[in-house]
Amino acid sequence: MRFRSRKREAVYRQRRPLVAALLAERPICERCGTNPSDDVHEVVSRARSGSITNRANLMCVCRACHRWITTHPAQAEAEGFSAHSWDRDRWTTEREGMPE
Repeated sequence: MRFRSRKREAVYRQRRPLVAALLAERPICERCGTNPSDDVHEVVSRARSGSITNRANLMCVCRACHRWITTHPAQAEAEGFSAHSWDRDRWTTEREGMPE
């Protein structure tokens, strides 16, 4: 049995080079600003219909900050590190204008 469908695997093939490029472009954690970036975090998660290939929806964070974001969802949302599906369009529009 397949772990991922062919369609989902095609999306992940697009994502892999994007993740590598983002981590190279943003080597310092976007949350704490001190540690090296290890992970790429989706602000609007896949479960909330967020895109895993839209650069505006992705943030480079260290492992500790990524863990904090996922274990403190209300605080992360208040600080702008997480967003609901109904905020998806507003969030990505605001982030698209930010410098890389």
